[in-house]
Amino acid sequence: MTTDEANEQFISFYTAWRGKLFKAVAAWTGDRHAAEDVVQEVMIQVRRYWGRYSRPEILMYRLARQQLARRNAVPVQMDSLEQHHDTEEHTAGPGRDLDQKLDLLAALRQLPTRQREAVVLTEVCDLDQSTAAEILGISVSALKTHKARGLRTLYERLAGRMAGARADLDGGNLT
Repeated sequence: MTTDEANEQFISFYTAWRGKLFKAVAAWTGDRHAAEDVVQEVMIQVRRYWGRYSRPEILMYRLARQQLARRNAVPVQMDSLEQHHDTEEHTAGPGRDLDQKLDLLAALRQLPTRQREAVVLTEVCDLDQSTAAEILGISVSALKTHKARGLRTLYERLAGRMAGARADLDGGNLT
């Protein structure tokens, strides 16, 4: 393979996978700026190893996890509503949707690391279970277990918040 062919292949890979990696890292850390830094560092490393791996996307996610471990689990930072509003496309209306999305992200970041990784890779990044398991270095069965536990915890936490919000509305001023 010539250098030009390798460059073209990498550019295609970068275009297809950069956004997916950013979504994963941002969901894992809660810090969009740190996620951008990690993605850039990882893509530089993937380019360095280009052509040596048959599935560079696996390498990409593994390198991202290593970067995050080296950064000693970047502290969670919640975006303000204003920052989130400025950076997100709004297709479905009211602020309630934004609040629910922020609640989901906050609940996701509270999950144990392995559960959070499993949920993000399969639900946020929409990777198949065998690919996600390979990235995490675990069996598909273990991935399913972590994902199920994480989703159950998310459901319980979010259902509790929704019930509390309904109680506030029901007990509000009805004059």
